[in-house]
Amino acid sequence: MKLTDVQNDQQLWECMTEPTDALMEFSARMPEPVVVLGGSGKMGRELTGMLRRADEAAGIQRKITVASTFSNPDDKTQLESQGIETMQGDLGDEAFLDTLPDLSLVIYMLGFKFGSSQDFRRTFHLNAVTPYLVGRKYSNARIVMFSSGNFYPRLLPDHGGCREASEITPNGVYGWSLVARESAFSTTALQSPNQQVCMYRLMYAQHLCYGVLVDLAKMIQNDEPISLAIPAVNLVSQRDANDVALRSLEYTANPPSILNIGGSVVSVRDVCEQLGLLLGHTPTFIEPEGETALLANDELSQEMYGPYRDSVEDLIQSVARWVQRDGTYWNKPTKFGVVNHAY
Repeated sequence: MKLTDVQNDQQLWECMTEPTDALMEFSARMPEPVVVLGGSGKMGRELTGMLRRADEAAGIQRKITVASTFSNPDDKTQLESQGIETMQGDLGDEAFLDTLPDLSLVIYMLGFKFGSSQDFRRTFHLNAVTPYLVGRKYSNARIVMFSSGNFYPRLLPDHGGCREASEITPNGVYGWSLVARESAFSTTALQSPNQQVCMYRLMYAQHLCYGVLVDLAKMIQNDEPISLAIPAVNLVSQRDANDVALRSLEYTANPPSILNIGGSVVSVRDVCEQLGLLLGHTPTFIEPEGETALLANDELSQEMYGPYRDSVEDLIQSVARWVQRDGTYWNKPTKFGVVNHAY
């Protein structure tokens, strides 16, 4: 299903959880049970839904477990309606960790971003201590650990973005906590020769209900000024990001492998002007346009897994139509385009 054909919430769910042929083939090759840790968030529900559909298409009867705090009870209900087992608790609580199934395939999605600069203790507990406890628990597993390119150095957009081997230059509490999270899993991998990990460095996954594009479109529609201090951004659809994350269970290694995913590097000004034309509003820009931005080069991912299904043009058109018709919004602002934002 094309993203541009989506008209309502049900079609959006079907589109965002539609498995690729390659994911179905992966499902047949690796039919073992999977546990998704912290999988009740904005990406986790659709990631598990996509895996469930891939399994069904491949004729696989896989057990999928999602462990999370489930702060929103509706998330738990939705997952269970798909036949997915849920376990509610704090992953940082060793007593709860001990109750989780000891499986060989793990997706780790837990992270704390917004609010990190105001709560140091929680930031480092969730982004450093908990990953170490989880890594120690799953000492014999393949683990895809969701990370970020937030700690990469800022580059000129025409550079194409940082590669997996680029130096890291963390800035602020959140950036350093990401280093701590990756270091925690690197430590458990060093301690456990049978553990294999993929550091999955994701930049700006896009959806119709949240994301950089939706926030920019809403700002344009509401005639809010947009900062160009960050002049460029990576854009990849959430379903493409989830597809690669699941298939990366075959790209785990010890020492851990690293994989960027971000999509095309695009000009924020150009994106806003395209959204403005589709929305019938002229965007207003403030502040001098910056020269550098946090950008990732994901050529390795595309070489391994092929081109993405959703192009930048598809994403822009789909977001504009969704915002115009006042489609569902999850109220999870990215703060991208806002002046002097802080996590």
